[in-house]
Formats: sequence, structure tokens, C-alpha cells
Amino acid sequence: MPDIGNPAGFDVATVLTGSGITLLLSAAIMRYGERFQYTAAELYAVGGVALITVGLIFGIALIIAGYR
Repeated sequence: MPDIGNPAGFDVATVLTGSGITLLLSAAIMRYGERFQYTAAELYAVGGVALITVGLIFGIALIIAGYR
């Protein structure tokens, strides 16, 4: 099967996976957030920073490896 590339300007599979992870994280915060000493907003912020950090590290690793 030929590679169609990124017709929309971004990788659809990556966007869908990222959206799914974000929804799971949001659901976990809504369900279990009261068990932590942080407010829901602080848990969302921590989760967002964690996802951004993982994404940046992964992106830099891909660049260093020559895949991007």
C-alpha cells in the first residue's frame, strides 16, 4: 500500500492517539482527583506538562535519530 503521507498537514494517527491519551487522563482526574492533595486544575496542569515533556523528548529523539 502506498504511503499517502500527511494529506492534512499532520499525522492523523498521532493526533488521534494524543487525543485518546488526553481524554483518558481527563477521565482519571475526574474519577480519582479527590484522592490527591491537588485541585483538579493543578492535576490537569501537571498532566499537560507531563504530556508536553514526553512529546518534546520523543520529538528530539526522532530528530537526533534522523527520522524527522
